[in-house]
Amino acid sequence: MAVSDAFNVENLYREHGSRLRWIVLRIVKNPQDADDITQSAFERLLKADVDARPVRDESAFLTTIATNLARNHLRHRDTVQRHSASVTHHYTDVFVQSRGAPAESATHDEARERALQDAIRGLSPKCRAAFVLCKLKGLTYQQAADQMGVSSHMVKKHIQRGMALCAARLQAGAKPGSDTTGAGHDAG
Repeated sequence: MAVSDAFNVENLYREHGSRLRWIVLRIVKNPQDADDITQSAFERLLKADVDARPVRDESAFLTTIATNLARNHLRHRDTVQRHSASVTHHYTDVFVQSRGAPAESATHDEARERALQDAIRGLSPKCRAAFVLCKLKGLTYQQAADQMGVSSHMVKKHIQRGMALCAARLQAGAKPGSDTTGAGHDAG
């Protein structure tokens, strides 16, 4: 028997929902994430099998689920940020500005920025969208995934592909006679 058969979940939500959201908000510090995690806690309650493991205290059960989900969310967010930083660090040499004479450096920086914009425009639409949302607008993988209608894992893959293609195009642009046209128009 599922929990939804044993309890009136709507009453439980009215009774515990705002308290749970407050607890989660204190952990994750983001109202939208707190709403999502609170909802997920109630979804887990609905899926719990009370025949296998009876729920004696719904309030404690919900609090445990919500705090565990919030902590998992923070761990995941930290992992994504660390990964994003390591990917960015890996390609930093490609995007770093040159250190020439001031007038020469400004001209070189403008040319480099135009080349980067051209490289980004040359990416496939999904790859470009993920790259722009995360790398230029600062969204998390999950936020970009929600906007794009794909998984956060696909956003990560698109960004990795975008970083690699932009790096290759910028490096190739520095070499005479090199061309990477079409490299960003892969399936995805």
